[in-house]
Amino acid sequence: MKKLVLVLLSVLSLTGWTQPFNGGVLVGGVISQVDGDNNGGYHKFGLLGGGFVSLRISPASSLQFEMEYIQKGARISDSLTGNTTLNRIHYLELPLLYQFTFAKRLQAEIGPAADVFLGSYNEVNGAEAPDNGISPYKTVSITGIAGLACFLTPHLKAGIRVNYSLTSSRSNFNGPYSRYILWQRGQFNNLLSLQLSWYFKER
Repeated sequence: MKKLVLVLLSVLSLTGWTQPFNGGVLVGGVISQVDGDNNGGYHKFGLLGGGFVSLRISPASSLQFEMEYIQKGARISDSLTGNTTLNRIHYLELPLLYQFTFAKRLQAEIGPAADVFLGSYNEVNGAEAPDNGISPYKTVSITGIAGLACFLTPHLKAGIRVNYSLTSSRSNFNGPYSRYILWQRGQFNNLLSLQLSWYFKER
């Protein structure tokens, strides 16, 4: 983790003297669910935050590499038993996005991300509980990201993203409610995020 942060800071230092590059920080909120747990709805709130480096490859196009902490997971309320379950999953997410700016201020973005598993927390009725009987989380999984953003100022951008697992989040998971996506069965993280990005240099 410390090495990755040092790498990002080293790359960000290039933005002061390398013209096509820009960098900045981002922060936001997440609403999430887990497809494959027999529960629907974006009931869990989480946080994200990190930094990024952007490389302009044409007047309207850029590539952006990000490094951020993000919370995923699900909150389940069982109306029959009255039980409430909270599943919080912590990731270091590393997106690489293609971004296209249009209509002067709007920006569409799409690309993959690697999710590095940092840890998880499971809670039942307000008390911490073991994740019994469930397959372990994968050390690294792949996510797809698509989003739309708007530059509010030359430095500040607000955006919304869809973030969905392209590979399952758990190893060898084959539960009764598991999903079958892209030739594999398992549980998949599904979330929406709203974030603010601050660019060190004007766009």
